Amino acid sequence: MKLKKQRNIHAYTVLIAGILLMLIPLAVTIISSFKTTREITGNFFGLPETWTLSNYERLFRDGIIQYFGNSAFLTIGSVALIILVIPMAAFAIARHMGRRKIFVIMYTLLILGMFVPFQVIMLPMAKLMSKLGMTNLVGLTILYLTYAIPQTLFLYVGYIKTIVPEEMDEAASIDGASKFTMYRKIIFPLMKPMHATVLIINALWIWNDFLLPLLVLNRDNSTWTLPLFQYNYQGQYFSDYGPSFASYVVGIIPILIVYLVFQKNIISGMTSGSVK
Repeated sequence: MKLKKQRNIHAYTVLIAGILLMLIPLAVTIISSFKTTREITGNFFGLPETWTLSNYERLFRDGIIQYFGNSAFLTIGSVALIILVIPMAAFAIARHMGRRKIFVIMYTLLILGMFVPFQVIMLPMAKLMSKLGMTNLVGLTILYLTYAIPQTLFLYVGYIKTIVPEEMDEAASIDGASKFTMYRKIIFPLMKPMHATVLIINALWIWNDFLLPLLVLNRDNSTWTLPLFQYNYQGQYFSDYGPSFASYVVGIIPILIVYLVFQKNIISGMTSGSVK
């Protein structure tokens, strides 16, 4: 009993330490967004002498709404395509892997993309996008879908094979449902926990991504995303910390809302009692 109590104390200590490690940087970021650059460099962890909204006013003057909209377009469009396209491929592969070897080969080739370093294909990708005239927001949206295939397909196939039983397919076929109707009305809704997981993972990645927008959207600053706009406040000899921290706060809020809305669906089971 005493040993169990000690273990609980250690576990709670580690948990509290982890929470503090996350909350302290967040608190410093929020507080710094109300300080001037001079106050930040002079006393980084101190409270502002006068709480000011000048940093946020500066963001609006510099056109943050446009760049925020670009990031929102990329994130929403890419995630929508990912959740619309990849689960269909995953369902077909998961149901036929044990029957036809071609699906095993397709699945293996597709998930091999997880093991290819981005640096290897970075320059060829940038040149290809330029030649195809896809150095814009729509082209980058399609590119995000492409890069999401290996990991997302791996997650969906594993989920379908272990959580969504084939008996559902048989029951739907007996009732006269077509393959597409069965997928749309039965299989797709049952993958809701995985949809939430994929949404959070990819939304977090796309919203905060810097390298791909830098490579694809560097020709026209009107198509910049929020991370590229934030980078504009950093120079070789000077950093404008006040607006930078304010832009970080603006960038944190949407993805935090998405996580709070969908996180409960990650662990919730959707097939309990569906097969008798």
